[in-house]
Amino acid sequence: KTITNLRTTTEEADSAKALSAAETGVAQSIKSGEAVTTGSFASNNTTFNTSLTSVGGMSFLVNAGNVIPQDEGADVWLIPHDASGNLNFTSPWTETLTIYWGDSSGDCNNAALEIVKIQGTSASTAVATRYGYDSCSGRRSSNGLSAPSAGSIVSGKTFYYSASISVTNGLVVRIIPLYANTIMAVSGGLNVLPQQGSIITSTGKSSNVERKISVVANYYSLPSQFFTYGLFVPK
Repeated sequence: KTITNLRTTTEEADSAKALSAAETGVAQSIKSGEAVTTGSFASNNTTFNTSLTSVGGMSFLVNAGNVIPQDEGADVWLIPHDASGNLNFTSPWTETLTIYWGDSSGDCNNAALEIVKIQGTSASTAVATRYGYDSCSGRRSSNGLSAPSAGSIVSGKTFYYSASISVTNGLVVRIIPLYANTIMAVSGGLNVLPQQGSIITSTGKSSNVERKISVVANYYSLPSQFFTYGLFVPK
């Protein structure tokens, strides 16, 4: 029993050290903006390595497929960022953007979407346009929202609804779920969307114990004060 307890205590300590090393790898990758392939701490005999996966392309899951809480929303950037994370206004996006959401739990159990499109040739000329889509006919008619189109499979996940908006000199789109949390995806069709950030995966190791964590490192979101009012009142 004593040997078993000692082994358990040692494994718990190694697990904690491995997790701490993995977190350190994430922090260093965020600070440098690059993957830290290897790192070590001689003081406690731990190591870590990280990798970065860019988020972007013709289609992708918003926020790496994590649930977007209702009324909070997520930003999809339509202009690229430079190596320092600053906006590059020389390449605004002019195409059709399609947003996907919804599961099989029923029309009125799924979120409605408020979509805020910001477009212009610079921050000083930016103009906001708002759209609203709801799969629930009762809510839709009461709020004057639009009906969504049929969904599709994006990045291996099935979505039941979609909405397409035309974008000219697009800067950013904020998508806000109403009434419920939801997972979302976006697609530019055959057109490549700018990089949205990275998924950092870090593995820490102490003795024979490994701990792996993944963190979504999106580019910063616009402050909520930028969106001066809400189009809909949540239920």
